[in-house]
Amino acid sequence: MPDLCRIVDFLPLRWRYATIAAVPLIIGSVAYFFFGFVTVLVGAVVAVLGVWFLARRQSDFFLRTAIGILRTQSIDRANRLAVDGPAEQQRIINAVNRLADSVETILNESARNRVYHETILNELTVGILVVDAEGIMQYANPAARSMLDFAFDPNAPVPTPMASKVNIYEINDAVATSATIGETVLRNVVLYDSQRHLEVISRALPSEDQGVGRAIVIINDRTDEIRLAASMREFVANASHELRTPIASIQASVDTLKLGGSSNPETTVQFLDRIDDSAQRMADLVSEMMDLTMLETGRSPLHTQMTRPSEFLDRVLASHGPVGVASIHKIEKEVIGEVPTVLIDREKMERAIGNLLGNAQKFTPPGGNIRISCWREDDAVAIAVGDTGEGIDPDELPHIFERFYKSQRSGGDRTGFGLGLAITKNIVEKHQGSVEVSSVVGEGSTFTVKLPIP
Repeated sequence: MPDLCRIVDFLPLRWRYATIAAVPLIIGSVAYFFFGFVTVLVGAVVAVLGVWFLARRQSDFFLRTAIGILRTQSIDRANRLAVDGPAEQQRIINAVNRLADSVETILNESARNRVYHETILNELTVGILVVDAEGIMQYANPAARSMLDFAFDPNAPVPTPMASKVNIYEINDAVATSATIGETVLRNVVLYDSQRHLEVISRALPSEDQGVGRAIVIINDRTDEIRLAASMREFVANASHELRTPIASIQASVDTLKLGGSSNPETTVQFLDRIDDSAQRMADLVSEMMDLTMLETGRSPLHTQMTRPSEFLDRVLASHGPVGVASIHKIEKEVIGEVPTVLIDREKMERAIGNLLGNAQKFTPPGGNIRISCWREDDAVAIAVGDTGEGIDPDELPHIFERFYKSQRSGGDRTGFGLGLAITKNIVEKHQGSVEVSSVVGEGSTFTVKLPIP
C-alpha cells in the first residue's frame, strides 16, 4: 500500500502538520454549506487520521534512528543508518552517521594508543604497579611481576588486593601514603630471600572521577649496580693492598742498597731479584686491568683463523702446563670422537683456556687430577677443564665471572686479582660462545667452553 504521507514530503516539516490538518478542514468548511454538519464531522475525522498517520510515521523514524544508534554503539560499530525520507530526516541521519564516524575514529586511535602504551610498559625493565587507596592492584607489568615473584591477571573477575601478592611492608606502606595523602615516597628495599636491592618510588595518580585515589609504583632493580659498586670498592682495596706490598718491598730494597748493601754481591742480587718480582707483580695487575678494559670496549679486535681444537689444546698445555706445577698434578688431555675445526683468535682463546687451567692448578691440592676434554656437542665444540680440587661454594657460583670477584675458598694461591675469569668469559662471548661451570664442594669443578662450529 503506498504511503499517502509522501504526497506532502515536498513541504517543509514545520508546515506539514498544518497543511495536513488545514486541507480537510477547508474542504469540509466549503462542503458545510452544501452538506451541513455531517460533512464537517467527516472532515474533522479525516484531519485527525491524517495527523495520526503522519505522527506515527515520524515516531517510527525516530525509533529506527534510536535503535540504529544503540546498535552502532554496542553491537556493530561499523553500522550506519540508511539515508532516506524527507530532507529534514536525511539531515538528522547524516549528522548521526558523521558522529558515529567520529566516535569510531576516536575509539580506533584510543585502541592503538592503548596497545602502544601496553607494549612499552611490557618491555620495560623497570617495574610498574598501579594500586588504589583501598589496596586493589589495577596493573602490574611483567618486570614488576618478575622482580616481586607473583602472578597477576588484570581481567580477573575478582579484584586483586596488593597485600595478597606483595607481602613487603615498605612497598605497601609507600602505596598507602601516596594514594591517600598524595605524597611521593622513596624507599630502598632489600629482598633477603633473593638478595636483591630494589629502589621503590611511589607517586600519587589523579583519582578516577573524583573517586578513590591511586598510586603508581616505579621499581628499579639496583642489585647489579650495588654489587658492582661493592666489587669496585673491594677491588680498589685489594689493588691498593697488592700494590702497597711490592712498592714497600721495592722501597725497602732500594734503601738497603743505598745504605751499602751493594758492597756484597750476593745481597745485591737478592735485593735486585726482590725488586724485579715486585715490579713484575705490579705490571701483571696493570696488564690484566688494561686487557679487560680493551676487550670490553672493543679495542682488542679478533684475528680469527680455522684451528683444530686438539692442536690448540696442545699449545695451551705447552704454555701453561710446566710452570713448576706439573710435578704435583696429573694433567691429561682427552679428545672424544671427531672434533671439527673452529674459527678462533688463537692467542686470545689460548689465554682464556689458560686462565681456566691456571685456576685448576691453583685450587687443586698436590696429587690431584686435572683433565682437559674436547668433543662435539650439536653445533658447537665443547672444551672442558675439570679438576679434583676444593670446589666452589654454591653461593659463589653466580658471581665468579664478575670483574674483581675473588673466591673465598680456604686453600690455594690467593695472589690473583679476580680478573682472570672475567677475561675468559669476555673472550669466549666475543667468539659467540658461552662458558659454564659446575662444581661440588670438596670434589672439584668443571668449566665448559662452547664455541660455535662455522
